[in-house]
Amino acid sequence: MEYIGIFIDGAYLQKISNQISSNHDRIDMEKLVRWISENLAIRRVYYYDCLPYQSDPPSYDERQRVSKKQKFLQILETIDRFEVRLGRLEKRGEDAKGNPIFDQKRVDLQMGLDFAFAAYRQRISYAALLSGDSDLCPAIEAAKNEGGVITRLIHGPRGSFHNQLWSAVDERRELTSAVFDKLKLEK
Repeated sequence: MEYIGIFIDGAYLQKISNQISSNHDRIDMEKLVRWISENLAIRRVYYYDCLPYQSDPPSYDERQRVSKKQKFLQILETIDRFEVRLGRLEKRGEDAKGNPIFDQKRVDLQMGLDFAFAAYRQRISYAALLSGDSDLCPAIEAAKNEGGVITRLIHGPRGSFHNQLWSAVDERRELTSAVFDKLKLEK
């Protein structure tokens, strides 16, 4: 049996959801995974994200955002074959307008390692990445060359992903507003 591994960058998914959904509907993660897998057997779904930043001491709003995100991640962990991997969000300073600048740490590296190891150990025949980051290109090349894995990029509209990432994969599927409408979480 051929298996697919699915690797989802939560921040990227949120970014493209905001771009293509006019009324900020949430996506049903189980429907999304079925759409990505195209009826292949799913080995595992990895979801990578960070908890929101909290200052020391955290404000009420910061605590509320963290609590909401923790609840969402706990729900994901109850879905069969889902595994949540958390990185850290670090404050890097402020932009010219005084808005904070945040940077995710460890997310891309963990995603690339999981991706490459799954391919190298031949646990998957297909791998789908929902990401826009070219930092994953070396892991994609390793999966293709060493593991013989067919790689698929799940992406948002042009400009939301790096062109090198687009070129590195074997297949591509765009998460359009029409697809998003089919995958919305029922209220």
